[in-house]
Order: sequence, then C-alpha cells, then structure tokens
Amino acid sequence: MQVSVEKTGDLERRMTVQVPEDSIEGQINSRLGELRRQVRLKGFRPGKVPMNVIRQRYGQQIRQEVLQEVMQASLQEAIGQQGLKVAGVTRIEPRPGSEDSGLEFTAELEVFPDLPEMDLSGLEIERLEAEVAESDVDDMIQTLREQRRKWRPAERPSEAGDRVRAEYVAMLGEQRVPEAGRHEIAPVLGASSHFPALDEALTGVEPGDEKTLELSFPDDYRDAALAGNTAEVSLKVSAVETSSMPEVDDDFAASFGVEGGVDQLRQDVRRNLERELRNATGNRLKQAVTDGLLEQFSELKIPDSAIVQEARQLQSQVQQQSGQDEPLPLEQFRESAEKRVRLGLVMGELARHHAVSVDEARIQQKIEELADTYEQPAQVIELYRSNEQLMDSVRNMVLEEQVVELVIDKAAVNSRSVSFKEAMEQA
Repeated sequence: MQVSVEKTGDLERRMTVQVPEDSIEGQINSRLGELRRQVRLKGFRPGKVPMNVIRQRYGQQIRQEVLQEVMQASLQEAIGQQGLKVAGVTRIEPRPGSEDSGLEFTAELEVFPDLPEMDLSGLEIERLEAEVAESDVDDMIQTLREQRRKWRPAERPSEAGDRVRAEYVAMLGEQRVPEAGRHEIAPVLGASSHFPALDEALTGVEPGDEKTLELSFPDDYRDAALAGNTAEVSLKVSAVETSSMPEVDDDFAASFGVEGGVDQLRQDVRRNLERELRNATGNRLKQAVTDGLLEQFSELKIPDSAIVQEARQLQSQVQQQSGQDEPLPLEQFRESAEKRVRLGLVMGELARHHAVSVDEARIQQKIEELADTYEQPAQVIELYRSNEQLMDSVRNMVLEEQVVELVIDKAAVNSRSVSFKEAMEQA
C-alpha cells in the first residue's frame, strides 16, 4: 500500500492511497469461493456451480463490496501509518482506474492541531478557602425546623412570619392577568426580600379583606406578563396562618431517620455541609482552571468537523431531556461545542505530556463519595462496579480532577478566605 499526504490548509489534509490489485483480488476470490458453496442455481448441484458462472453472475457486486471494505480499512491503516490525529473525514472517493489496476482513492481529512508549549506558570487562579462553623450547622438545623413547621389559623391581623393565602387579578392597561380566574399566592411575610411591596400590602390583613393597589413586580416574577411591570392589583385574602416549629430534641432527630439524638443529627448535618462545601469550592476551582485554559489557548484552531460532531451530541442530549419532537437548531450549540472540544484537546494533551494516568484508589474514593448521598451506599457502589458505562464516567471525572490538580500545581494560585455562606454563593 502506498500513501501520500498533501497539506491543503491549516488543519486540512488530502490523503491518496493506492492498494495493489493482488490484495484485492485475493479477497474477491475468497468471497466468491464462499458464495459458490452456498448458492443454488438451476441445473447445478449445490456446491458444484462452476467458478466462471459465479464470477459472471456475482463478480461485479462482490468486487464493489470488497472495494468499499478495503477502502475503509486502508484509510484507517494509512492514518495510523502517517501518525495523523484525525478529527474527521470530510470526503472519500475512489479514483477511476482500469479493472486490474487495484484501488486508488483520495480522502479529505481534518486533523487536530499540534499544541504549542504549555507554560502554565502565568495562569492566575483564585482558590476559595472556607470552613463549616457551628453557626452554619445552627442555620441548617433552623432550616430543618422550618421544613417541619405546622400551620394554623392566626385569628388576628397578619404580621411578619405569618403565611397569607390570597388571590389576585392584575390589570396592565386593558390586559387582564390572568385572562380568566385569579392567581393564588401564599407568601410567608418577611421570609424573602424578593417582593417587599407584596409583603407590605399583605401585612395587617385578615381573612375576607380586599384591597386594590398598584404593585411593581420584580423582573424575575413567575408570571412573564407581569415581570418588571407595574400593574393595578385587586387582592382578596382568604386565610392568615401562624406557625409553630418543633423543638430540637431526640424526637426531632428521629423524624429525619437519625439514630443517636441531637448530637448525631448535628454531626450528620456538619458532614453534609462539608461535602457540599468541598463540591462547591472544588467546582469553582475547576471552573477557574478551565476558564484560564480556554483563555490561554483561545487562538488555537479547532477542526470544524469535531465541533459539528460535539454540537450534534449536545443537540441530541437536549432533545432527549426535553422530550421535544424537533431538535433545536444546531447553530445554537456551536459555541458550547467549540469550548468543549478545545478544552478536551488541551486537557488531553496535558495528561499525555505529563503522563497522567487514572489513580485507581481515587476511583474507589469517588464512587464511595457519590454513593454516600444515598440511603443504601453499598448498593450504589455495587451498581457502579457492575456498570462499565458508569465506571467510565467515574474514570473521566477522576482523570479530569487529576489534570486540574496538575494545572493548579504549576499555575499562580491566590487563596482567599471566605465564610461558608460566601463560598456557597460564589460557587
């Protein structure tokens, strides 16, 4: 087999491959021999049809099948022989030739670029450092208490902390919202700074009260017609409720399935918060690393065929998750696809250049970490261990973490101490 490669662009190559006739003819004869043993033709006993008859009737079809297979196999062999990092084959076609001249074909290829020297010392990364304080555990215990609160009629005008059930109609000029019926709401007064004007309007009211007033709705209000607009609102109060929260005692801990009382509950809460903090700060650090790599290698040319392939995968994933009959336009995914391909190429090259291999001990640690969030961790660990696709996803996560650590070790890292709440907000 003879191979020649011509550079037709920065990432484009034209490959010409010549396969001698004798290697093709040998496969054709073998295929015709198999067919002779199987075919049944009138006037001949099974397996006794003369080869010239078989060749006359099926020779051209078999030759075309063999040529297609040889072309594909020879292309892969030639790519390996030339050491090309191929992103995609954009076109492949045989060149016309005589019947006994063998096979010659050309293939238009896109290749991945050779990466420049990867000096990471100039990469600046910010790392958040935080700890879970006792006050953070207290706040989470308070959140758990609020989840278990019990509501009852207040039998007095509403005040901060009460839940007010109401229904309303809003008028935007001539537009009625909703078009029919009334919206129902049940805000807890003072629980959120999202819509203070509504809290003020519902403070001091009793069941049966009605009022009409102008309200300016937040930009992210749930009803798109009202979001960011000022409307005339007619409110009708149906109930005012107050609540009581459970004491933090052993019964309270047991209601969450915790054996060991309040002390064990606090330990479990701390452990969960520490896991959330590790994940949040780790994800933020990883994002800082990937953003830095993308910026440093932003000028690196990426083969279009690789971007299109990645965009199609993203398009398919979104369609499956949304259940839509028609996929979104492919163009909407190109920017994200290009970033993913660029980042994968850079991180893959870092792993190769520094001989980073997956740490098997970390794979087990990662599986245990993922399983720890479930009620039956042992079953989840067994599920991962028995599913090769899940194991591959864990290996990729671990390898990515190891490459991120490599980058952090070589980059300029600035640490900043923050509280648990600040770390969670910024992550």
